[in-house]
Amino acid sequence: MKNKLSLITTLAIFVVGVATIQGCGEDRSTLYDGSGNKISSSGKKISWIYDTADGQQMVANNFVYIPGGFDVDGDNIPEDGFWLAKYEARETNESIRASDIATVNDLIRNNFLIYNKETKKFDQQLDENSSYLNVTLSQIEGFKASRVNFSPDKNPVQSYSPIEAVVALAHSQIDGSKWHIALPSEKQWMQVVQLVINNKENWNTQELEKGNLYQGNTFKMKDRRYFTIANNLLGKDPHVPEDYQVQVFDLSGNLAEWTNGMIAKEDRFLGGAAGEVTYTTLGTDTPKWWMPILNGRNVPLSSIYGVGKYYDGSSLNGTNDTLNITGFTGNVDKYAVVARGGSDTQADETLVGVSAAKLDYGPGFKDPTMGFRAASGYILEQ
Repeated sequence: MKNKLSLITTLAIFVVGVATIQGCGEDRSTLYDGSGNKISSSGKKISWIYDTADGQQMVANNFVYIPGGFDVDGDNIPEDGFWLAKYEARETNESIRASDIATVNDLIRNNFLIYNKETKKFDQQLDENSSYLNVTLSQIEGFKASRVNFSPDKNPVQSYSPIEAVVALAHSQIDGSKWHIALPSEKQWMQVVQLVINNKENWNTQELEKGNLYQGNTFKMKDRRYFTIANNLLGKDPHVPEDYQVQVFDLSGNLAEWTNGMIAKEDRFLGGAAGEVTYTTLGTDTPKWWMPILNGRNVPLSSIYGVGKYYDGSSLNGTNDTLNITGFTGNVDKYAVVARGGSDTQADETLVGVSAAKLDYGPGFKDPTMGFRAASGYILEQ
């Protein structure tokens, strides 16, 4: 009788302790012991992601975990979390030799995602038979790249083109961690944007949509350089505690940052040469998930709240390249690489918000106002 009661008690604890969680569109079960600690089916305690050996390496190299558990791109599938560099990239003294093996075609195909007007997502690669840019890195005059890290020391890397940034990151992986780092995707950037704008901590009135988002240009509390990212705002990520919070710096101040998103010049949402506009004026061709929208609302936030404007380019002829990768420089490139966030030299605050997007620069564009940071892939995909 005693054994039967013990078995019944064990089964009851098992049933009560099962919680269904979501990620990547699939359900999986997690168990909890009597103290609320996550346990495996064998009864072994499960660590939070930042407590694992791989996670500790990411944290030691100034990466923070961005929680998922909510749908970013409108496909009704909750996204997983990912690691994001806490600071913009810093250059080291370890230069990277330009390789004769990889062409710019290869770099773009393997490191960037092109916007697809049919799906309204960044889910296309450059055609592998493309003859778009069959030049090697060593053939590009002015190409340079060094290993980078993500410490708060020194000034962020400036004047790296998108192709230089992906080469630098490929040679700057985190030792002792299984997660590969690269430029953040557009979906990942918007995941951060949604977590930023839906957190009262990031508004100077401590009330959503009231006042301004902290612009992040100085260390002063009234104009902080960081945004607070928290779990349990838009969804619950089971890999971190419900009260998990971290800070990410310079998402709207300091340098504008490259993502791995590219848009063909003919696919820019206002056709190019439309200049600087607010998100509220973009039409139905623009994917709704790509706009800064508060949870439960339908209208995108305006730039007056420090969210940032959309810049549609300055020339119908193409986007700007300063490296000679097409045979010419200037407005010659048929693809824009999406630049996000702030810019050192922009006096106009409307283009330095956390969701500011600029589509005027090709993969060979470099300028002192441009930088980058790194992200891992989504954690269940690596």
